[in-house]
Amino acid sequence: MESYKLVFSLLFFIPLLSSAASNDCTTSYCGQSINGVRFPFRLTDQQPKNCGFAGFDLRCAFPSMLLINIPGSGEFSVRSIDYRYQSIRIYDPLNCLPARLLTFNLSNSPFSALYFQTLTLLSCPSNVTASLAFKHIVCLSNSSVSTFAADSNTDLTSMIGGSGCRITGQLRVPVDQPYSYWYRSPLDDEDITLTWGKPDCKICERVGSVGYQPKIKHTKFNAIFLA
Repeated sequence: MESYKLVFSLLFFIPLLSSAASNDCTTSYCGQSINGVRFPFRLTDQQPKNCGFAGFDLRCAFPSMLLINIPGSGEFSVRSIDYRYQSIRIYDPLNCLPARLLTFNLSNSPFSALYFQTLTLLSCPSNVTASLAFKHIVCLSNSSVSTFAADSNTDLTSMIGGSGCRITGQLRVPVDQPYSYWYRSPLDDEDITLTWGKPDCKICERVGSVGYQPKIKHTKFNAIFLA
């Protein structure tokens, strides 16, 4: 009888311990990264799915790099996360943000940009020099072709006239605020800032109480935690 009671007790408590462990949603870190990962984000190799919100999965890459996947746009490195203002700064881990922005799309993502600034892309012979109004994109250039970007309102006459340049397309760059200076380009910053509206945790962040709150359903022999 005592053996039966022991087995029954184990069967009763082990699921409880397992359920409690599966809801361990404390702040996690990727190596030596200063970015603590917590709700609505989750670190996929350290936290269960119920610790995060859909679309906020992060993964840890060697040695301390956080990566986030933007559906249809691929993975970006995370520079910082501001939980209070609900914004995230990301960058291209291969250091060619303009190339990534050619196919950048947020339509299937929980994130949005405050503004978009449209730039015109130009392909020119490598010996062409341009004024400060044209941003030279080194990672999209080679020994024979130089790629430049300019605000869509910039007069392109000097470049297209007799220099052999041609317009190859446009680039929509997410920005914190529109750049109004002709000598500055939104591509001068290697990061882009995205924000999220849902889930809205701003109030909880201000009072210091935010995170996963499980609902508990009781049964006769067990407690099951539901997201």
